[in-house]
Amino acid sequence: MREGVCMAVRCKQGFLWSLILVLFASIVLSISSQRAYAADEYDGLRTKWKGLLAGDSYNTSDPDIADQITAITATANGYWTTLNTSASRTALWTDLTDWTVSSTLTSTYNRLKSMALAYATVGSSLYGNVTLASDINGGLDWMYTNKYNESKNQSDNWWDWQIGTPQLLMDTAILMYDTLSATQLTNYYKPIDKWVADPTKRYNSTTVETGANRSDKAQVVIVRGILGKSTTKIAQGRDALSQIFPYVSSGDGFYTDGSFIQHTNIAYTGSYGNVLIAGLSKLLYVLKGSTWEVTDANVSYVYNWITEAYQPLIYKGAVMDMVRGRAISREDQQDHMIGKSVMASIARLGLSATTTKSNLFKSLIKAWVQQDTSFPNYYANVAIFDITLLKSILSDTAVTPAAELTSNTQYAEMARVVHLRPGFGYGISMSSSRIARYESINSENLHGWHTGDGMTYLYNGDINQFGQGYWPTVNPYRLPGITVDPVTLTNAQGNVSVSTYNFVGGVTDGNYGVAGMRFSSIGSDLTGRKSWFMFGNKIAALGSSITSTSGRTIETIVDNRKLNTSGTNTLTVNGTAKSTNAGWSETMTGVNWAHLDGNVIGSGIGYYFPGSATVYGLREARTGAWSDINTRYSSTPITNSYASLAIQHGVSPTNASYAYVVLPNVTAAQTQTYASNADITVLENSADAQAVKDSSLNAVGINFWNNITKIITVDGANYLTSNKQASVFTKESTSDLEVVVADPTQTNTGTIALEINRTATGINSSDATITVTQLSPTIKLTVNVSGANGKSFKISLQKK
Repeated sequence: MREGVCMAVRCKQGFLWSLILVLFASIVLSISSQRAYAADEYDGLRTKWKGLLAGDSYNTSDPDIADQITAITATANGYWTTLNTSASRTALWTDLTDWTVSSTLTSTYNRLKSMALAYATVGSSLYGNVTLASDINGGLDWMYTNKYNESKNQSDNWWDWQIGTPQLLMDTAILMYDTLSATQLTNYYKPIDKWVADPTKRYNSTTVETGANRSDKAQVVIVRGILGKSTTKIAQGRDALSQIFPYVSSGDGFYTDGSFIQHTNIAYTGSYGNVLIAGLSKLLYVLKGSTWEVTDANVSYVYNWITEAYQPLIYKGAVMDMVRGRAISREDQQDHMIGKSVMASIARLGLSATTTKSNLFKSLIKAWVQQDTSFPNYYANVAIFDITLLKSILSDTAVTPAAELTSNTQYAEMARVVHLRPGFGYGISMSSSRIARYESINSENLHGWHTGDGMTYLYNGDINQFGQGYWPTVNPYRLPGITVDPVTLTNAQGNVSVSTYNFVGGVTDGNYGVAGMRFSSIGSDLTGRKSWFMFGNKIAALGSSITSTSGRTIETIVDNRKLNTSGTNTLTVNGTAKSTNAGWSETMTGVNWAHLDGNVIGSGIGYYFPGSATVYGLREARTGAWSDINTRYSSTPITNSYASLAIQHGVSPTNASYAYVVLPNVTAAQTQTYASNADITVLENSADAQAVKDSSLNAVGINFWNNITKIITVDGANYLTSNKQASVFTKESTSDLEVVVADPTQTNTGTIALEINRTATGINSSDATITVTQLSPTIKLTVNVSGANGKSFKISLQKK
């Protein structure tokens, strides 16, 4: 009985187990088929990422690609030859042994990645080398076991642990994927999952990641997800990008006026901004068309950044130094070098952009690359994927190079201004209570003290002016445009300091512009007011209220140009050529005009001094090393020659002033002609206002420095009155009057009232913030600038 019952129970149990097994098998088959599909998609993403690193489909016979393969191979061989493979090793390389310095981690993984790149590059003599693969993987395993694993504690610089090392480790794993075991890959994920568990946050901190740091971490997590075939990780990294896309109104990120800020108050379009678009260009390309494609509608802003933030700041392929922060002190990241990186980033962005945007990017790239003759070979040290992409654009006859911009751009949120005309670009780098003078961290940019004190940059056909060792050799106390107390400053003194003044900014109608800066100084009580009036092919500069009690001679540096290799560019003053000998200096009185020959034909610069001035001229050969301004770089001496012109204000001046006009790309004869019939008139240069009229344009530019009712007169008659601090630009024709107004202080929560001694019959067009209260017998209008953040507002009036 019991046996029969048992038999019956066993039969039922057997049936149940059979049913369970059948159901389990069907589930397994279902999961297997899903995994097979997912694995194909993951592998596709991995192949695309590997293509970015080692090239996708390319012609190894192309001489530029062949050169790059040779360079990749040579670099890998150099590291492989010196790799320590002994069982008792305490480091992989004898020159990378200080593990208390976190950069040793990143540098070690960088070398392993360089070796892996050669292993994975078709055409390299090291391609697929089994012994090389064994040594690379042995190095990865040693680093995991001993230096970078989930049981370690973070030390020194967080960036190495959470961005630098993880990115290199994941890239190396991509390149070596087919040679790595599942156990090895799992091991490498573990420290990543610890240090970058959440790409939106700093490890073991309340800090929320923003801008380039956030995109870098998102990349780490996405690539880790691709390698580990984890949809969760890929989605986590992708979703972390969404916070980056919208424009910001404070802190780090891109602003609607095209500014880019990182580290709270540093203009960083050409450094952290470049890192950001470089990373996004890769991620958007790799994820496009996949299950994890970025579908956030705000991603469209990324493509707008190129024309808003980058186009005005790239001149003949160089990224202007005034938006590169401490990166100006890096020997391997000079202006044209970074320009190549930005070109590649924009080209890659085109791969995920709309057809319209992609075509626009191609047009810009073609122009910039064709204009950039600073390299013997433009494609040297460019990734193979990017060489192929850039060459496809350059060889496409359907792509027309973009024309040079004619524009004036005010980046109010980062205190930068760019004035562009065919043949030259003029940049102004300022600082305020909102934007720091400069940044120096990690022993970089040690002498950046005055780069935010109104330094001016004239870009023209002399495309190497700010390259080829400019920063380690230029006198940091004699930067173009600044008014300076030559007090000796210590390395990094005044790092990330801000000015005591908020009147910094300007006004623009998009074509012409006015900029103003009330300034204070590092290590000195020097203060003053500076203005620039950018009218077509000339820039007028005024200074007032220049005051100091330091006991030292205060100077305004009109210009300080790097000369040709012999240092013999002709300097002509009032028609007399000055000595070309190094060491020449002279205090010249009654200077009406001066001219300095450029380093290439057509790059000469004229200087006009309204009412004449006393000018100090200096020609000197200066020697320095990159290590002087950045301890990570070479101590090899570099020598460049310079010629400078300065207006000296005397010892401890009170309310000193200056005025000069810069004339780009003119000859000495043209400068003399201009000086005899100048169209620039200084209307006022005081503590209350600085104003200039350009009679050729019939334009007036004004900075009203104080919250008082102030009248500017033209030809002895009242012309324009403002009741508040403001920057104003007006331009008249026979039929119309254009008025543009801005609040550079960004503190006015109300309105600016203007009265113009003209009459009008109507309004052609107007921004909504402008209210016209009277058209005759004078024009009265008010401009609501509350919350405008320095934006310019424009009205066009029909004259009687």
